Amino acid sequence: MSAPKQKASNPAKTVLTIVVGFILVYLITKMKWSLSVAFFVGLAGVLSNFIAKQIDFVWMKLTLVLSYIVPNIVLSIIFYLFLFPIALLTKLFGKKDPMNLKNTASSLFKSNNTVFDKAYFEKHW
Repeated sequence: MSAPKQKASNPAKTVLTIVVGFILVYLITKMKWSLSVAFFVGLAGVLSNFIAKQIDFVWMKLTLVLSYIVPNIVLSIIFYLFLFPIALLTKLFGKKDPMNLKNTASSLFKSNNTVFDKAYFEKHW
């Protein structure tokens, strides 16, 4: 089995994305340095194809590093802010043995006295 093919990156699109991102940072925060960075990154990407490829290379390496870090942070936040409190509340106030793991009954068989007629099988959905 061969390794999955990596998508070919487009340095011009990467530079444009970085420029738009820094412009958005400026529009949201009004920090003038972000406008300067957007200008110089855009100018460097337009004037030199080599620099655009280097910017693209650095950007892709940064995304690779972030792909190892960010999911762990997001999943930890989801776990500790949502799942753990829900599990704790369910354990405190919920049914004591919801999956019948303690086997307190004499038999695990549960009888179901449902009568099925012809109409039940005609419309499944």
